[in-house]
Amino acid sequence: MILKNTFFIALFSLLLVSNICAQDLKKINITTNNGHAIKKGASGFNVRIADKIWSYTHPDFVQSVKELKPGWLRYFSGTMGDAFSSATGQYDLDYISMLDKPKPFLKGHRYVKVKGPHRVIDLYELLSEVNGKLIITVNAFTESPEMILELARFCKNNNIEVAVWQFCNEPYFYVPNRNRFWWNDGFDYAAKMKPYAEAIQQVFPDAQLTLNYTWDGVWTFMKEINQYQKEHGVYWNVFSKHSYAPHTGKKDTQEQAYKRANTKLLEATSSAAMSEIEDYTWKDVPMVITEFGVWNKPLNGIYSSIYNIEYVMRQLAHTNTQYVGAHEVSNKYYPGKGMGNVVENAFENKLKIETDTVLTGIRRDLEGKAYKIYNEAVNNSEYLYHVEIANNVQVDGLKNTKVNGMFAQGYKGSNGYNYLVLSNRSAVANQYQINIDEKLLKDNLLVTYIAADSLNARDTEIKEIQIKNGILSVKPFSLSVLKWKTDSYKLEQPTIYKATVEKEGVLLKWGAIAKAKSYKIHYGTDASNLSETINVPATNTFLVNGLHPKKKYFFSVEAQNDEKISELSNAVSVTYQLPIKPEVFKVSRRDNSVTLFWRSVPNATSYLINYVDANNKSIEIDTDNVFGYRIEDLKDNTNYQFTVTAYNGLGKSISSEKEKVFVSSRVPYSPRNVSAIHSASNSIEVKWHPNKEILPNTYYNVYRGTELHEFTKVASGIKDTVYVDASIKENTQYYYTVKAETEVGESNFHPNIATAFSIEKNNQVKIQVVETQKEGYLVKVVLNQLKLKPEDSFGAIINNVSYLNVEHIKISGIPDVERNKSFHVFIPNSKVKVNSKYAIKAFVVKGGKQIESAIVNQFISKN
Repeated sequence: MILKNTFFIALFSLLLVSNICAQDLKKINITTNNGHAIKKGASGFNVRIADKIWSYTHPDFVQSVKELKPGWLRYFSGTMGDAFSSATGQYDLDYISMLDKPKPFLKGHRYVKVKGPHRVIDLYELLSEVNGKLIITVNAFTESPEMILELARFCKNNNIEVAVWQFCNEPYFYVPNRNRFWWNDGFDYAAKMKPYAEAIQQVFPDAQLTLNYTWDGVWTFMKEINQYQKEHGVYWNVFSKHSYAPHTGKKDTQEQAYKRANTKLLEATSSAAMSEIEDYTWKDVPMVITEFGVWNKPLNGIYSSIYNIEYVMRQLAHTNTQYVGAHEVSNKYYPGKGMGNVVENAFENKLKIETDTVLTGIRRDLEGKAYKIYNEAVNNSEYLYHVEIANNVQVDGLKNTKVNGMFAQGYKGSNGYNYLVLSNRSAVANQYQINIDEKLLKDNLLVTYIAADSLNARDTEIKEIQIKNGILSVKPFSLSVLKWKTDSYKLEQPTIYKATVEKEGVLLKWGAIAKAKSYKIHYGTDASNLSETINVPATNTFLVNGLHPKKKYFFSVEAQNDEKISELSNAVSVTYQLPIKPEVFKVSRRDNSVTLFWRSVPNATSYLINYVDANNKSIEIDTDNVFGYRIEDLKDNTNYQFTVTAYNGLGKSISSEKEKVFVSSRVPYSPRNVSAIHSASNSIEVKWHPNKEILPNTYYNVYRGTELHEFTKVASGIKDTVYVDASIKENTQYYYTVKAETEVGESNFHPNIATAFSIEKNNQVKIQVVETQKEGYLVKVVLNQLKLKPEDSFGAIINNVSYLNVEHIKISGIPDVERNKSFHVFIPNSKVKVNSKYAIKAFVVKGGKQIESAIVNQFISKN
């Protein structure tokens, strides 16, 4: 009896202690009635493999994408897309010549020349491996609206579905205060993007279109776009931005970088930040982020890996957010070291190599490992749950603040699992009781995580544990993904990624759907009545035969198993007939090459170029499926004739009209950086920079228009790099561009279009002079039709424009004797970095409103 009582006392004591421990545990609560829907495949990547050995078809890159499972990928990447041709899938030397920092583009040119074109159709087919979506960033730097119209037509003709069209990569860095005149400000950028939008809408009337508004901190550009919206309305329907919130022009210590990132992460993803976005767009504006990252070197490794995932989660907490993409997939997984030498050697020695056969292996960065475990959760879910962390860990932020160091988000999966994702940016370890709707989550939980003992960790392995009691041990500097089985799942809606006309019928390819045992193809000649059906076993390709010649068919696919049937895919259309005749709309020449651009046609599998070479030999080139192609190794000072023919499995179209082209190495490059500034009330001074490679006997032609892309030549034969247009009318907006010319003709493309503007427009606050002194720089400012009051603040703002940096440094001014008419500002050397160039503008704040001077041509630099 005594032994029995002792046993019950011990058991009771143990249960009591356990209960007390459970009560003392910190709690994480998932609330299933507090959340919202998210886009399927919300987490994706920018793609930058132009200057790597990989292409979209390289087996190691394909494996990387399959492992990382992005919900979407971006074509053609970020900055590297500014000189890229969407028609040829190659870099264009003429495009490169228009940009002031050509080095990275020239490297991209070398790599792509060796690897072969980066075709949008290949990227789209790669996306079929992960059922991913496509976002296209339109290269409006060097491509015309006509070229983008043909890109849209090509997508339509090949049944390529584009989730979002974004206009330009980071346009806010191409403004006059950086001595670039692509657009004078955000208003001008918005105006110049409208013809591109109209081109896309000709083909896709309901397209999702977005201006690229801002980079964290570039609020001026966003506000200027908003001014266009107020005056002209919107032709776009999505907001997009890039975000490198912890980036700085300074060199942070690890401690300072850590504090900066902890603060900036929360600021950039806050409700206040979203409210500000809505203030300058509209309520509930859909948001797409096509690039983000830490970009602060001391944080590379475990911190950046955690930051990236928490950033996506925090942005998805806003109902506005559609897609969030990291920069970029190939700095998460890399090809093996030294592989670039293979490409460079092939280019230098003019060797032909199949880079897809050069196996590189995959180097998996810790940031990539974080995405591998996170993307399983987010990209298999269509709904997220709000999660509360009781007594959140506090970490150091800027200005001696403390901020939350952990974040958690729940995901309702559509694949038979639910997920909890938890980030911990602190060095603190804790145990947490996981509750769902205030009740202990007792399911068997699989926890996949990365963790490190310190910020110095640059790599670690993914680890897994299983827990059954709902108690999670959260490690320092960690990212944890918990998943548990549910009773519900759905078969994902398929996407048809390819539909080609073959000899015996139409070949369809769609993305394979998890848990599908078979598929059903629905098709017919009436888009609203797909009455014919075919059951297909568990394969994602099928040849539909028995079709009638010259009939247009619509195809859709559904996935099915013994329990469920998916939604029907969006329909694609194909006409079972020969392609029609293509039409060449643009020809460019460069040294010993000719590039043809043609309007793609429906039902074409590819295109053939035919010509007779200098030895009277007939040449035929299969271009694969593009709408532009560069023919090389032609003979200088020689006439050629080219035709383009479309083909599919049924045969060839009629050839295009013959294009007669005189090949010449005397074709000049365009000038670059055209500006147009009112030098007086009745004249405009047009300036440009000559290209670095100037041919003898090159001169310039100036074009002017009052509508974008509608130009008339107003001057020719100019040997100088400046032209004063004295034939202007008052109250008329003028646009200018310039072409170079030699005896064989003009340059292939015009550079940027300069919108004429007046520096005197912002003349209330004017920088009179900037004097370089031993201890710094003295800025003298005069006021026009403006008087300072004692409560006003004033001074100068400097911005380092020598690099992609947007930090504004404000320096207070000192009143002159006549305080209400002028002031001066002294900028000490300590505020200016060596080998950097700073734009300066003066400001006055009156009643909370900041009035700024024109910033054009006001610079200081320190060597």
